[in-house]
Amino acid sequence: MKRVLVAEALDQEGIDLLKTHFTVDTREHTSEGELKNIIPQYDGLMIWTYTRVSKDVIDQAVKLKVIARAGIGLEKIDLKYAESKGITVRNTPEGNTISVAEMVFALMLSVGRKIVLTDKYVRSQAGWDRDQFVGTELADKTLGIIGLGNVGKKVAKRGSGFEMRLLGFDPFLDKREMAKYGVEKVDSLEDLLPKADFITIHVRLMDTTHHFFGKPQLNMMKKTAILVNTSRGQVVDQKALVKALKKGEIGGAGLDVFEIEPPDDTELLSLENIVVSPHIAGTTHEALKKMTFQAAKIIIEDLSR
Repeated sequence: MKRVLVAEALDQEGIDLLKTHFTVDTREHTSEGELKNIIPQYDGLMIWTYTRVSKDVIDQAVKLKVIARAGIGLEKIDLKYAESKGITVRNTPEGNTISVAEMVFALMLSVGRKIVLTDKYVRSQAGWDRDQFVGTELADKTLGIIGLGNVGKKVAKRGSGFEMRLLGFDPFLDKREMAKYGVEKVDSLEDLLPKADFITIHVRLMDTTHHFFGKPQLNMMKKTAILVNTSRGQVVDQKALVKALKKGEIGGAGLDVFEIEPPDDTELLSLENIVVSPHIAGTTHEALKKMTFQAAKIIIEDLSR
C-alpha cells in the first residue's frame, strides 16, 4: 500500500480520509533535516505552514509523486525543482478564504476602534477617560481592495454588509466582473489610494510584488487611512511603513504578516497605532478542517491514477 506523510499537525477528519486509501504517518512537526531522512519512504506528502521542502529534500524523495499544501502559499517548496522531478505540487486556495476575509475586518475594527489600547487601559485600572479612545466607524467609509482574487471577493461581500463603498484594483478583472461583488473598478493605485479610508492588500508574493506597496503608495494615502495586510509581509516596504506611521502620515495599520517572521523590528512593535497578529489570518478550526480535507482529496486523486 502507498504511504503518505502528514508532516504537521492538521485536522483529523482529513487525515482519516487519507487512511481509507493509504498507510498514513503523522507528525506534529518535521524539520528539514528530519524530512530529508524519512522522505524516501513516501509516495505522498501533506504540509501546512512550517515544513520546508527544499532541493535537498526533493533529491531524497525517490518515490514521491505529490505534495499537497494545506493552504495557499507555496514559497516553502522548491516548486520548479519539484516539478522538474515529476512531482505534482498543489495547494488549497479556497480552504481558508473566509477566515482571512473575516480577519481583515477584525484588524480594521481593532485599529479603528483602538481595541488593543482600550483593553490595556481597562485592565490597568488607570481610570475611566473614555474621550481618549474615540474611534471611527466602517459604515459609509471607502474600502480599497487591492487584489480581487478568492479572498478579495469575500472581503468585498463583507464590506457591503458594513455599508462601505468598495473600490477595487486588479488588472486581471474587468469592470463587469468586479461589479458582481459591488466593487467599483479603478485602473491604478493612484485612483484608489487617495480616496480610501481603509486599504486591504490581497496579492501573491512574486518578484514583481516585492515591496509593491512602499513610500510612494503610502504618500498617496489619507492621513487618517488604515492599511491592512494579510497577504505576505514582503509585499509592503516595512521600513517605509514604520516611518509613515511614526510621522502620522497614515492613521494606522493592521498587520498579520511581516517581512521577517517572527518580527524583530522593535521600532514597529513599539507603535501604538498598529494591531499585530502572528500570521494567523487563515488559521481557524473551520479553515484547518477544510484545508486538510481538500489536501487529502488532492493526494487521493493523484496517487489513485
